[in-house]
Amino acid sequence: MSLMPRLSPLTYTLSFVLLGYGLVMFVFGPCLTSIAETYGVPLGRMGLIFTFVSIGLLPSVVIAGFLSEVVRKKPLAIMAVGCMAAGCTLFAVAPGIGTKPNFGFALAAMVVIGIGAGAVESVVNALIADDNQPSPAFALNFSHAFFAVGPVIGPIVAGLLLRSQLPWQIVFWGAAGLLGMLFFALIAQPAPSRGTSPMTVGAAISLLRSTVLWLLLLVLAMYVGAEVGLSAWVSPLMEEILGANRSTAAMAVSVFWGAMILGRLVISALSTRMEPRPLILFLAAGSAVSSLGVAMAQTIPVCLAVTAVSGLFMSGMFGMVATHASRYFPERTGAVFGVLILGVGLGALVGPAMMGWVASEGGLRLALSIPPTLMAVAALAYAVPWSVREDVGERRWDEVSWKGTSDVEEKIGAGSDGGKR
Repeated sequence: MSLMPRLSPLTYTLSFVLLGYGLVMFVFGPCLTSIAETYGVPLGRMGLIFTFVSIGLLPSVVIAGFLSEVVRKKPLAIMAVGCMAAGCTLFAVAPGIGTKPNFGFALAAMVVIGIGAGAVESVVNALIADDNQPSPAFALNFSHAFFAVGPVIGPIVAGLLLRSQLPWQIVFWGAAGLLGMLFFALIAQPAPSRGTSPMTVGAAISLLRSTVLWLLLLVLAMYVGAEVGLSAWVSPLMEEILGANRSTAAMAVSVFWGAMILGRLVISALSTRMEPRPLILFLAAGSAVSSLGVAMAQTIPVCLAVTAVSGLFMSGMFGMVATHASRYFPERTGAVFGVLILGVGLGALVGPAMMGWVASEGGLRLALSIPPTLMAVAALAYAVPWSVREDVGERRWDEVSWKGTSDVEEKIGAGSDGGKR
């Protein structure tokens, strides 16, 4: 098997879409103080920005995922990118609406960004999986290496602009321009065409009854809670406990995401030679051990080193769990990714917030013990028998042959909970 499978222009375009998405979602942090000054509101109220993103994102991932089983995925992906571009444009122009800046307009723009982001999360990932069947592992990990570039370059670019005394709106004009170019690039790309019939209500109910689907959702929720929580709280740990200066403490986040990029490229290669289950088990166990090292680190260099190792191990979790899901449910990737990304959103909401509460009650080291606990549970989940049946999806794929029929769908739906095989 080739170490580097050939990817289509569509997959590369979608990879850049994920890069743009990652850039937008991680560029708010460096701009929060400037945004608060523009609107004349307390810095603490800036947390509403992320709340309103979630208001748009969480329902969007599910609705877009299931809608993609009724209409084709590519038009939905184009609409998602356009929605994010429009949201960034609205966020940039919001301060100029009315006689004085109104923070409510900014929050409304965040809902638009969230709707587009939710559809990108579910439909773009499903379209990448469809475009690279029957072995999407390499493409999913490779494309998410592009996503990890966004959290690295976005804050750097924002910081350079703000230090040059330029308005923060330029960042979002730039993001809107990038997404606009990708909008037109997607229109020009051919997309895979599947012969499966539109999802019926009965098929949707059958899918939602699948125990395996909800187990995969929980694994992803634990992983994302650990990933976002670690990247959010490692800098305060370094600053408050280890005595690092603010710039050194902030470096930990760049180190983490830089390792994510490298790790996803490495896992892309490994995924062509290893099955999902043992690779996920290895990554989850390694993440648990390395993130425990972050919580226990006694010096700044050690903390930075184990943070990088944590990024390496966590890097492949999303792509490999998504690959595992596409093997179980190859005929309904859109709906499946819509449900799974709901777990991603819940993990991002609950994990960091829970760590914040623990930090206030028991200290930062205790809070940093939550990521290794979550990853240890994820590793245990993949040590139990349900996760061994990864060949079932491959047999289904051969049966459907990218030209599935309703008869095949009914047979698949009857056994999709992994308990009647």
